[in-house]
Amino acid sequence: MSHSVRRELSENARTFVVKVGTNVLSDETNALDTDRIAALAEQVHQLRLAGKQVVLVSSGSIGAGMTLLGLTERPRDLPHLQAAAATGQAHLIGIYDQVFREHGYHAAQLLLTADDFRSRSRYLNIRNTLRTLFEYGCVPIINENDTVSIDEIRSPLSSTAPREADIGLTSRPKPLLRGSKFSDNDQLAAMVTNLLDAPLLIILSVIDGLFDGDPSEAGSKVIPIVEEWDDYLFECVGADRSSRGTGGMQSKLSAVKRAVSVGENVIIANGQTERILERILGGEDVGTAFLASERFLPAWKRWIGYTVNPQGSLIVDDGARKAVVESGTSLLPIGIKEVQGDFDMGEVVSIKDAFGREFARGLTNYDSAQTRILMGRRKEEILARSGNMSFLEAVHRDNLVVMN
Repeated sequence: MSHSVRRELSENARTFVVKVGTNVLSDETNALDTDRIAALAEQVHQLRLAGKQVVLVSSGSIGAGMTLLGLTERPRDLPHLQAAAATGQAHLIGIYDQVFREHGYHAAQLLLTADDFRSRSRYLNIRNTLRTLFEYGCVPIINENDTVSIDEIRSPLSSTAPREADIGLTSRPKPLLRGSKFSDNDQLAAMVTNLLDAPLLIILSVIDGLFDGDPSEAGSKVIPIVEEWDDYLFECVGADRSSRGTGGMQSKLSAVKRAVSVGENVIIANGQTERILERILGGEDVGTAFLASERFLPAWKRWIGYTVNPQGSLIVDDGARKAVVESGTSLLPIGIKEVQGDFDMGEVVSIKDAFGREFARGLTNYDSAQTRILMGRRKEEILARSGNMSFLEAVHRDNLVVMN
């Protein structure tokens, strides 16, 4: 069964989004491993010959810059980190372009920030650019634009930091967007996947997949398939980060959850395994496959529910919650009990129950000040008081996403 499911995942995917971690691209001296990058390009070529579009979300710019600048330790202040990223990114994309030219492709660089995904117009422009690059036969190479992101790039880990696979969870996954930065490239890859049609997200790390216990213990095994997401999976791994990059298995599972929740499939596998992408293409049982939920969200609702951070919150009564969740209705002003935060008309807001538990997100038809005036009132009462009501709904159901 596992093999047939794997083959179906590969055959049904039109685009492979491949996230490659810093550890996968680095050798034992922390320098870029050009032989491994060349092998990656060969595998991408095989995917292209099989009719698949491929996007690479690649880490490694800061590590590459450290080597070029002669740094033995990762800088701790933002200007030096950004200088390393700027230097290393030029070197990294140069290597990618060189190895892809050998197969007749150009490497196309896209450097993104979280603000590119918050803005609907910029979000759509990224998608249009990717589609056009596919028309030209280019291989898009995506990375975060660390040279202009204004939040602190993460500081290095100590020598005693837990390994990527360590056990002992004490924290939950981080938000998808933090200020103008992503948490890490696992989250960026999940957001890029949301842009594309019929994608398969492949996260390449230096671990064979999600284990059912501590990978260092003899009895621990890779979980081959996760058919239905459950938050207990976070308890299978430690709250960690990788030794050279910023993401760990916690982050990877967070990215997986976001992808499967909107109807996408994900595979976590070992990027150091020979011909790993070709083996995935062939439907082999490598890594851990996470199957998509049964519901499929259109791109518009993915953007609302899983890309943009809410700018405020609407606390609603139980009747409104049931109407939204069970009947699929719009959120009316009468069901709103409290407005939290300040937001403008058209911004994404979180919709929560009386206990503060988020169950939906949506685009509000009113700003926060107007919503405070309208909340708890019937249409007739609002019209009697003001003689005007631009929209019947505070959040229309077409612009509303119920969260899993």
